[in-house]
Order: sequence, then structure tokens, then C-alpha cells
Amino acid sequence: MLIKALLIAAWAGLCAWDQFGPHLGFRKPLLAGFMVGVILGDIKSGLIIAGTLELMWLGVNNVGAYQPPDVISGSIVGVAIGILSGGGQAAGIAVAIPVSLLVQQISMLIMTSNISLVHKADKIAETGDFDKIDKLQYMGAIFYFLSRAVPVFIAVYLGAPAVEYVLTIIPAGVMKGLTVASKIIPAVGIAMLLMMMLRKNMWMFLILGFTLTTFLKLPTVALALIGACFAGLYDLIMRKQSSPVAVNSVSDDYEGGLDL
Repeated sequence: MLIKALLIAAWAGLCAWDQFGPHLGFRKPLLAGFMVGVILGDIKSGLIIAGTLELMWLGVNNVGAYQPPDVISGSIVGVAIGILSGGGQAAGIAVAIPVSLLVQQISMLIMTSNISLVHKADKIAETGDFDKIDKLQYMGAIFYFLSRAVPVFIAVYLGAPAVEYVLTIIPAGVMKGLTVASKIIPAVGIAMLLMMMLRKNMWMFLILGFTLTTFLKLPTVALALIGACFAGLYDLIMRKQSSPVAVNSVSDDYEGGLDL
């Protein structure tokens, strides 16, 4: 069990890197849970539990600086506990939610502490020793890895009671403060997104999407498809405007095709 718990923890860390790196989709509950099923030797149960969690967290995304409940750790631990306990989807969901909330707080602390690395990099940049800046980047990546790997290992190796115990020993004031902060940050993220969308000619698409959703009651999928069509048309128009104007074979500077 120790080896499996270590493998699952390492997989959680790799999924965290994917969230901030190449974006291959491993951070999604379905793919993250599928690999846990492979490690534990029960792919079918892994896919069933992970698919349920994928539907449950389908609309959970980072918007600006907002840090949502960590679906990576929640999905991985939920699938692992669901398979190991034999409780299936019910056990997986029951464990996934508290784990995702716990790691959400840990992730916020890691992001806050990593700001010190940025300030340190600024000071090193003034000296010109850029090799040390690379080391700071690796250090930040290690912190992100451990922020997922360690909680996942503890939860998988010790089971669901360990997760509930950690939540109970955290002071209520700390949890309340972090919860309030997590609700304020979405407003900042949405404001940043609106600032980007209101630049140049983007404001008309924002108004169109708001109108289609509010007054015509179109679902999100329909709105996304319409947005994709408008994005394609906008790209074609911008490409056509930016393409160089064709030069006539005979211009005013030429007479009979000869440069005089």
C-alpha cells in the first residue's frame, strides 16, 4: 500500500505541474482519476468515479487570481478511497469534497509564499546572476508539487479519517479568513477578465453573450458554439485586413513593364 500511495501522490504532483505548465488535461478529474484506477488495478471503477466527479466539477475553473477548490487532489483521493474502501461513487464524492477544500487553502498559502521568490528574483536580477533565478523557478515548482503530493499521500495512506481530522484541528478563525478571501478573489478575477474583454473591439462580444444568455435563455453549450463561430469570423476578417495588398504588374512607375 505504501508504494501505491507514493505513486498516487507523485501523480497528483505531476497533475499540479500540468495545471501551471503544458496544460495537457491531466488536471481534469476524468484523466486524473483514470490513472489512479490504473495504479490500483481497477480502471472501470476509476473511470466511473472520476466521470461522476468530472460532471460535478465541470464548471469549476480558475478565473484570474481566483483559486477554486482543488479538483486535482479531490478527484485523485476520491477515486482512490472509493476503490480501496469499496464504497464506489458515494465514498469517492464524500471524500473528494473535503480534500478539495483543504488543498484549496494549502494552494492559496503556497501561492502567497511563492511571492517572496519573485521579490528575491528581482534582487538577484539587479546583480546579473541569472543562474540563481532559474533555481528559484525550480524551487517554486517543487512547492507546487508538494502542495498536492503530500496531502494526497496522507489521505490515501491513512484514509478518510485523516482528512477529517486535519480539518478539525485547523483553527476556525483561519478557515473563516481563508474562506472569506476565496470569495473575494473571484471578484478580482472577474474584473481582470472584464478589463481584457472591454479592450478594442471585444466589448461587442461581451454584450452579445450577455444578451443571448439573459434574454434568450441560451444554455452554456449553445453560447460557446455561437462564440466559436464569431471568433472564427473575427479571425478571418482580421487576417484579411492585415494581409498585404497585391501589387499590380504594371504600376505608375513602370512603362511597358520597364522601370524608367
